[in-house]
Amino acid sequence: MKKLIFMLILTGFSSMIFAQKKPLNIYGLPVDTLKTMVQKHPKYFEHLKNLWLKHPEKIKEDELMLLYYGSVFMKNFHPVQEDKAVEQIAKLMAEFDFQNAIKEGEKLLSVYPLNSRLYLLLGYAYKKIGLQQKSKFYYKKYGDLIRIPLYSGSGKNFDNAFVVRIVSDEYLILNQKDLELIMQEVRYHDQMPFDVLWVKPVSKANKRMKVLPKKKLYFNIYLPYFVGGHKTYKMVQEEAKRKYKVVNTKSTGK
Repeated sequence: MKKLIFMLILTGFSSMIFAQKKPLNIYGLPVDTLKTMVQKHPKYFEHLKNLWLKHPEKIKEDELMLLYYGSVFMKNFHPVQEDKAVEQIAKLMAEFDFQNAIKEGEKLLSVYPLNSRLYLLLGYAYKKIGLQQKSKFYYKKYGDLIRIPLYSGSGKNFDNAFVVRIVSDEYLILNQKDLELIMQEVRYHDQMPFDVLWVKPVSKANKRMKVLPKKKLYFNIYLPYFVGGHKTYKMVQEEAKRKYKVVNTKSTGK
């Protein structure tokens, strides 16, 4: 992320960083600044997306960070729809239908290229059918991608929470840390939504918890909850209008 500040200066956004206090900073970058970058330079972010899909070895870490978080401000970001689509791939794999899981998963890559779980699933599916090189390729992409939210914070409190673009990345971070979920709740702090997860080390022993563990991890869910949720709501609203043939009318004042 060292080249990020220099990059912002080149793109003309550095002055915005210090202009006013923003509700959320990601790697020192105000989220509103990131939104403006996506809106003013959509071709640049499309270029990064294509680079990530076709030549991931050419994309730099700071560019991948911009793409990971900037994707929430791109047109096709609907976290609920994204989670449902990737879950279908997981169901195929649960049925040991790895060939179809790969076929459908590959199709989803162009639609949801920043979904960490999708790369993890494809890496595992290719491993199960014996294509080791392909498996390593997707496992590497998964590792590169999940590091972005993993190092966005320590997760120890509200001020140092992990920042995720989609809720499924929370559980992938638990997996990276060899932790399992005990309890979860949504809490607000300074008008910002957070997932608070009570966790414990992964254990083979399935023992009932007598005392609630003290270890908690904090995840900032502003992006999927507010940005993505708002867009999802608008999508459902528009679908309802089409279904019931609702026509917007303006008052004539008569």
